Amino acid sequence: MTDLRPRPGPFVRPEFEHPAVAPGGAADAAGAPLGPIDWLLDQAWVRRTLILAGLVLLWEAYARALGNPLMVPSFSDTVAALWDAAVDGPLLGRTLTSLRVLLLGYAGGVLLAAVLTGLAVSSRIGTDLLSTLTAMFNPLPAIALLPLALLWFGLGTGSLVFVIIHS
Repeated sequence: MTDLRPRPGPFVRPEFEHPAVAPGGAADAAGAPLGPIDWLLDQAWVRRTLILAGLVLLWEAYARALGNPLMVPSFSDTVAALWDAAVDGPLLGRTLTSLRVLLLGYAGGVLLAAVLTGLAVSSRIGTDLLSTLTAMFNPLPAIALLPLALLWFGLGTGSLVFVIIHS
């Protein structure tokens, strides 16, 4: 037999009040408008920028105090090396090569997934094949297959694409 009595709504605790915040400007608890510094520090991007600047200053100070650029290079040395590699060095070409390998792996993975999914929805053998392959390869992290991929495909794009497809 079903119970047709109306059920009460959620219990509302009267000691909690959540007043509506008026749109249009930040204010302190008393409702007075914030000063320019308080308003600025109320912005998330300003706080995060200040934190990043503080971390950069700590990095630079520690690197200079340590005095060993091989262990901890300074922030200024790192930015200078990045600038040199981006403008005069091979960084852009190597970045494009990495993106090409990633896109090859992604396209191969999408194509293989479409074929295996098509087989799985069209036949019982395909369903069994996909579930068996999933059970076999799912526990393996992709990086665990890298030594095997290097043996199969050699040092090059093929082994990286294989690992990306597995991922």
